[in-house]
Amino acid sequence: MRKLWVLLKLNFRVMMQAFSLRGGAGKSRRKAASGFGALAVMTLFPLYLSGVCSFSFTEMFAEHGAAELTLPIMAVLACVVSLMFTLMAASGLVFGGRDSDLMLTLPVPAFTVVLGKVLALYLENLIFCGLWMLPASAAYLVYAGLSAGQGALFCARLAAALPFLPLLPSTLALLGGWGIAYASGRMRHKAAVGAIVGVIAGMALLAGSMQINRTLEMLLRNVDSVRQNLYTALLPFGLLLDALTGTGPGFGLPALGGYILIGLVPFFALVWGIGTQYQRILSRLAGHTLRGDYKLHGVKASGAFAALLRKESRRYFGTTSYVLNTGFGAVMLLGAAVYALAMRGQALPMIAALGGVRAVMPLTLLAVCATQSTINPACVSLSMEGKTLWLLKEAPVLPRTLFSAKALLSALVSAVPAAGSVALLWAGYAPAPWDALGMLALCVCFAGFSAVFGLTVNLLLPRMDCDNDTIIVKQSASSLIGVFGSMLTVGLGALLWAAGGRALGFAGFCALAAALLLLAAAALWRWICGRGAQILQAL
Repeated sequence: MRKLWVLLKLNFRVMMQAFSLRGGAGKSRRKAASGFGALAVMTLFPLYLSGVCSFSFTEMFAEHGAAELTLPIMAVLACVVSLMFTLMAASGLVFGGRDSDLMLTLPVPAFTVVLGKVLALYLENLIFCGLWMLPASAAYLVYAGLSAGQGALFCARLAAALPFLPLLPSTLALLGGWGIAYASGRMRHKAAVGAIVGVIAGMALLAGSMQINRTLEMLLRNVDSVRQNLYTALLPFGLLLDALTGTGPGFGLPALGGYILIGLVPFFALVWGIGTQYQRILSRLAGHTLRGDYKLHGVKASGAFAALLRKESRRYFGTTSYVLNTGFGAVMLLGAAVYALAMRGQALPMIAALGGVRAVMPLTLLAVCATQSTINPACVSLSMEGKTLWLLKEAPVLPRTLFSAKALLSALVSAVPAAGSVALLWAGYAPAPWDALGMLALCVCFAGFSAVFGLTVNLLLPRMDCDNDTIIVKQSASSLIGVFGSMLTVGLGALLWAAGGRALGFAGFCALAAALLLLAAAALWRWICGRGAQILQAL
């Protein structure tokens, strides 16, 4: 048991190190503060999103006498979202960790090694699911639980059942991670296949999110059918509902026992099965996987900058986790624009009721820029070099040239889909030409600012020692701060518009905001080429 505890702490620390949670003096203190800030963002995200959804759902369900249905529905969403967050992490941590061979040489059973890694994923899912279910539980108590006298007893049942909710996404993440690792070692174009799968999944998620109102209406019209599905296809969540509300015989205790068994048995069965074959699985994966980090080859380009840009492009589009996590916003931009174009006939009457196309242009700009803020490869581009950064540092290339290539790729990945979405909206809804051009110019300038800002953050908070690329892209402090910092910039722009920017007109406001972004980007770029070059040499 002590060995398992040590391995669990080690693996969980590896996951948390991506946030730079280390104290000390000077620079380490800044990293620690940034790491805690990133964790604060991760804490507020599930609380806010779940809070908005939970209270909205419960209010509507309460009108039909089914307020308790919020609990299983939010539990399903918690499992789905946590599975999305840990699927790639399971592939990297369990089957792609660089310390796996070393761990297997220690006097520790392979089952214990696998269990230590999987429990680290379980803890991450437990934190997310716990934060996610708190607003849902509060909404149920407000609308139904307190009036039924279930306050303290409900909280006790929730404390007993909640630790077992993350077992399902952890089991599925382990199974999916093994499948991803197995397929990745046998595909020549694994990044392209992964990107295509991710785009399809992203489009499906986008289409589903746009139909959320219809989905809720369908659920409200078929409450009895929903209840029936909770005890057939969604049996674990039906048992969870009975356990939390105390329905059925024994005040829900038999349901709680069944719910726990359904979570524990597949979890430990899969961990045991993989543990018995763990060394063989790792050997097969290593035998079919070829890392190209140290592979030197010629690059056809007209100069150093073009060569670096091509190299950066190959790294970006050749790494599945990189392109999916930093480029998903591009899919959302183009998908939403195509959807808006297809629904033009239904949207025009609503737009007319709101005051016309010009009246909704600010909201459209806000949505486009907010989505753009999630597209920022530059905030992890240096960290993605890892231990091969010395190759670039020793090459006869100026730091300015290297920074230019990374910033330009990031700006293009953000600006091109944004420009495409603006063009589609222009073609479909015919806004005033100066308004459309102002919106286009602002989106391009915002893409450039985000790239320079992301590169600045990555220079200040590099992570060069992560076990795999997924941790860098999804869990590092520079990734979170780069994205949410860009979102904060969008929020400041919205405040500027509300504080009096509308007096300039939409086109005039876009021109002013674009100029401010260019000035900020120029200041950051000057710092990057000066102090940033010194930081690069010290990495």
